Amino acid sequence: MATTPPTTPSNSPARKSADPRDDAFIREVDEAYREDELKKFATNWGRWILLAVVIGLAALGGSFWWKAEQQKRVEALSEQFSAALGKVETGGSTEALAELEKIGQSDNPSYRALAAMTKSGLALQGGEVDKATADLKRVVDDAQAAQPLRDVAEIKLLRLQFDTLKPEEILKRTERFVTGDSPWFPVAGEMAALAHLKAGAPDKAGALFYRIAADERTPQSTRARAEQMAAALGQDVTRIAADREKAAKAKADAGQPAAADAAQPAAADAAPAAEKAAQ
Repeated sequence: MATTPPTTPSNSPARKSADPRDDAFIREVDEAYREDELKKFATNWGRWILLAVVIGLAALGGSFWWKAEQQKRVEALSEQFSAALGKVETGGSTEALAELEKIGQSDNPSYRALAAMTKSGLALQGGEVDKATADLKRVVDDAQAAQPLRDVAEIKLLRLQFDTLKPEEILKRTERFVTGDSPWFPVAGEMAALAHLKAGAPDKAGALFYRIAADERTPQSTRARAEQMAAALGQDVTRIAADREKAAKAKADAGQPAAADAAQPAAADAAPAAEKAAQ
């Protein structure tokens, strides 16, 4: 039968008589082994680690450089666009158009869209409706442009083409502004309501005019016009004030009285500006 070899007690004479030089030798061997392993690791992987560090630093530096260059380009486009607007205000339309053409060729979608819409306005002033329409359509079709800019261009384009479009086309293109919570609802809604009238659907037109008149974002002039149209089409416009009070109470019950109060003047200020931009 196998037996477990006896262990030497810690306080035995054999333990006490161990040579301290043995411990020192073991430590030296252990340090030499560790140093050898470190040299092997540095030989096998050191160059790759150094290469990764260099690449990382280069990428970081390149990122900072690219951001700085982008900022310079944006600032240059901003100055160029401001200069073009200044020329427009002083009557230098020809020089302004040349500057706007250059901006329109840039790789910045926002300034590209702004340049196209400014050119559209200049074309309208000169009675060149086809050119104005083409510039606006370019913005609408630019997938890289910011959606708010594309929405502005779409509303302006609809107003230019309104008399030449069929009611079905107008209703299709205004649908996302009318059914959603778009700030362009008052402008798009009025065009959609008129399209309903052209299509022989006065009930739908009246309901939409009522919505426009009851919407707090609607400019006062548009609201008054919509209320008159809604009343003429058989809508009970006396309920508009009650509907507004009901909506305000619902917001208050939801714990948002301050937000509602703050939003109303902001919407009232933004809507006239939006309507002016769409003209």
